[in-house]
Amino acid sequence: MSQSTSSAPTTRDGCSVALYLRLPYRGEVELISPWLPAAASVLELGCGVGRMTRNLLARGYHVTAVDNSPDILAHVSTEASKVCANIEDLDLGEEFDAVILASCLINIPDDGLRALQLAKCRTHLQSGSPLLFERHDPAWLSAVTVGYLGDIGTVEIYVDEAARKDAEVQLCVRYQEDEHSWSHRFTVRILDDEAVQEVLSRAGFAAPRWINQRWGAAIACDHAA
Repeated sequence: MSQSTSSAPTTRDGCSVALYLRLPYRGEVELISPWLPAAASVLELGCGVGRMTRNLLARGYHVTAVDNSPDILAHVSTEASKVCANIEDLDLGEEFDAVILASCLINIPDDGLRALQLAKCRTHLQSGSPLLFERHDPAWLSAVTVGYLGDIGTVEIYVDEAARKDAEVQLCVRYQEDEHSWSHRFTVRILDDEAVQEVLSRAGFAAPRWINQRWGAAIACDHAA
């Protein structure tokens, strides 16, 4: 559940759209671009307000942007093909040169839902093409404590609550900008390198190659393999 001093709408999981609009782009496309062929068709899952989308488009990629919040999609560039859907329900009937699964969606605690979402990633990928995914740093999740976390642009971030049980972590993260404040409660699953490789293998991907501690790339295996 999120609380905000703003009257702006929220996403289905309770995140403030107003907050997303305040957060700056952080260079993700430059980080993953070595894995993207020139003029590639890119399926961006959980696109949010389109910070990455705009930069993908600016580099000449052909983007299909997916989110399950119409309020979020309203802010995504009209140069992208926009689809309002849950990832696990997606059925576009085409394959892409690359799929992006950002926002640490792979860390959702529901194993069954994660499997369904990764299966959709594989269904929409050509064999030999990459899934580019972002996860929470497992070392950070294992040690996170209450306190100041850092800032993104003009938005300061605080962990107000942190509780761990086995591999699950319950967090309450507060975002502060001047008089505006948003709190987001959520639960995530710690996934170390071995766990990530296991869930990706089950979904039809080769062992991931790590770009950094948060971002990885996994190649879609041949369906017959």
